[in-house]
Amino acid sequence: MRVLSLVLGVFLLSGCGAAAVTGPTSESSSGDEAPAAARDHRGQIHYEAREISPTGASAAFDRRPARLVRLRFSGAAGEVARAETDEQGRFEVRVPASATTLHIDALIEHDEHDLWVAGDRPGEDVYSMEVVLDGSGAPMDIQITDADPGYAGAFHILDRMLDGSLAVREWTGRTLPGFFAFWGRGVTTDWSYYHGRCGAAEDEHYCIELLGGEPGQQGTTDTDEHDDAIILHEFGHFVMDRLSTSSSHGGSHPGGFLIDPGLAWEEARASWFALAVLNAPLYQDTIGIEGTGSLRVDHHAERRGHGPRGQGSELGVLEILWDLTDGSAATVDEDADGVALGPAPILRAMIDMKEQAGAYPSISSFLAFLLERRELTPEALERVFAVGGHPQDLAGAEAVASWPRDVTFGAWVGGKIDGITDPAPSGGPPRPMNGYDAVHVYRVHVERAAILNVSLEIDGSGALREHTDLDLELRDLRGDELASSRGETPQEAISMALEPGHYLVYVRDGGNGNRAPYRMRVTTGW
Repeated sequence: MRVLSLVLGVFLLSGCGAAAVTGPTSESSSGDEAPAAARDHRGQIHYEAREISPTGASAAFDRRPARLVRLRFSGAAGEVARAETDEQGRFEVRVPASATTLHIDALIEHDEHDLWVAGDRPGEDVYSMEVVLDGSGAPMDIQITDADPGYAGAFHILDRMLDGSLAVREWTGRTLPGFFAFWGRGVTTDWSYYHGRCGAAEDEHYCIELLGGEPGQQGTTDTDEHDDAIILHEFGHFVMDRLSTSSSHGGSHPGGFLIDPGLAWEEARASWFALAVLNAPLYQDTIGIEGTGSLRVDHHAERRGHGPRGQGSELGVLEILWDLTDGSAATVDEDADGVALGPAPILRAMIDMKEQAGAYPSISSFLAFLLERRELTPEALERVFAVGGHPQDLAGAEAVASWPRDVTFGAWVGGKIDGITDPAPSGGPPRPMNGYDAVHVYRVHVERAAILNVSLEIDGSGALREHTDLDLELRDLRGDELASSRGETPQEAISMALEPGHYLVYVRDGGNGNRAPYRMRVTTGW
């Protein structure tokens, strides 16, 4: 299936009294070996995980079981048997006596959950720990440590991914395709990302890339391997990508701004997924280890975040989704909004919304969808808005129609892009790259195969030096760019042959602070 891992770390076992249990059966590759030439091996495997403190990842460790991970037994002639740990990280297995080494892989292949952590972007070099077998048969207590480079981090990432995959199965009955995390010291030092499809073209594998920090500087640099919310946030992007819609054109999304509603929606619901899996309202991101560390993000979803509210408020969207969820199961509704739908109905609604023609959701259209399905009452939603300080008309018809805006062929539409005014017209500081006022989104329905023509006329020179540079983009319903026009003239234009379907036209700031009125028209040719 995959190229087996390079060995990225070698550890000695420590023998002590772990309880023996009935474990998974081995798959011996030496079927003709006599039963007398086999040995029993049993034990329990833990990895070191760090909790979050007010000043970064904690210096202390929490021992957690390495659940359902793959075990490989090998000898001089190569691999002789395989097994997996149970839910408590335990194993008891009979393997050929020729086995001298146990390999513990950061990989799970269990009940259609196909997950692993690798030290490379193709996902071929699976993290693996080696333990030398002493042949005594004594119970083994194996601990995967977080000493730099810290391969315990790989097993913690894997365990959180398993939580996400199990939650999706529980809430929707769906099974996700193969998924891995690319992580390691020094390989990713700027941010964590969801990449979508990764690896060989014929494999349906998807991946995230997680911050590993600088080599030898785990105590002071940003690493995400012990940040539960970050791991599950990126996994949440995977869940939405495969099961739901995508309304984001991408870009960074710092707090305190009103950003493009599609970007705010996608980032907030990935964070919502993380909190829903963790069953807790606290979203935190550490930098370094306490003593020298800090928190990059420390947001409580039951308490109002900083910055303006509305469609483009990422924190606001997260808080609404959390308020719809909490109060169910064992989660306390701390702000007493009184709504308790639980995570399953919300995720299923996100998935079902994909079937709506032209679906390109924001928080407004999603809430309207819940109201239409009668999973939420107007009165309940009013309470959520009141408790969180959100606009009361956020799910109204006008808000839903405002993003994306539907256009009629041949009709001129217009507006004003503004990535300069401070505070921005909609509130908060300006954000030329993807701010609420710096990006306008239009939706067009192509009923049959045609040439789509988009014309943009700018009230100004269109020059960067005069801050009237506006760009034009054509995107599909996944937010992927199909064509663009990024000149510095008063006119921008796109012409492209398209199949029937819904498409998006973006009019946006050139990226470094521009302000100009415009008008735009969409026509077709056959």
